Amino acid sequence: MESKTYQKETLEYEYQARSDVGQVRTNNEDSLIEAPDLGFFGVCDGLGGHAAGEVASGLASSTLTELVTQAVGTPEEVLREGIEEANRRILNDQEDSPEHSGMGTTVSSIWLMPEDAGLGWIGHVGDSRAYLKRGDQFTQITEDHSPVCRLFKQGLVDKNQMHHHPQKNLLDRSLGVLPSVEVDVFPVSFTTEDVFLICSDGLTDTMTDEDLEQFLQTDSLTEAADQLVLAANNNGGTDNITVVLVKILKV
Repeated sequence: MESKTYQKETLEYEYQARSDVGQVRTNNEDSLIEAPDLGFFGVCDGLGGHAAGEVASGLASSTLTELVTQAVGTPEEVLREGIEEANRRILNDQEDSPEHSGMGTTVSSIWLMPEDAGLGWIGHVGDSRAYLKRGDQFTQITEDHSPVCRLFKQGLVDKNQMHHHPQKNLLDRSLGVLPSVEVDVFPVSFTTEDVFLICSDGLTDTMTDEDLEQFLQTDSLTEAADQLVLAANNNGGTDNITVVLVKILKV
């Protein structure tokens, strides 16, 4: 699938998105956020297995897209309220459908702002991730909401130990668990040729950051997206794999 160029005022960008069930799971509980005309992209990773993780991730994706489409308020307010509203809807669904009890989801999203040249907004809860590749720099711009990440921040484990820790998939925060959720919303600057990678842990559990960066050396987003999913599956594909790549063509 060839990339299409999208434009918001003077801002131009292209994107590719993939979501794959992987090699072990029988269903895909990840949901994509794809609103390219709005410059809004993201990944929601459903939790709960047979407790309908795909329902939770789908609710988060649709709710956020709905509120971004309406865009009442500042980008920060819209993203925060959108994620909080998604949390409420997931909890309400569990009340209405007891078979969905225990479901939840992560969310990592980016909203590109043409009116503020070179500025986007991140909305994030959980351990799905957003990265930024700028030149030869590749940086994780979200923080995992997990006990293992706290150990890393305290200097008790290094990046490699964090990657292989047996409790790396435990979460401190997700949607659908508590009546209120603490949401990370923050601005991120970008410039021409920057590439954003947003992905579920089905990708990051199978590769290091250095591995991920290597797949972004190509100029083709199509090739990069395909190769990332293929590599994750070749490395075991133990979870659903969802990838969004957004390349800034002109600011």
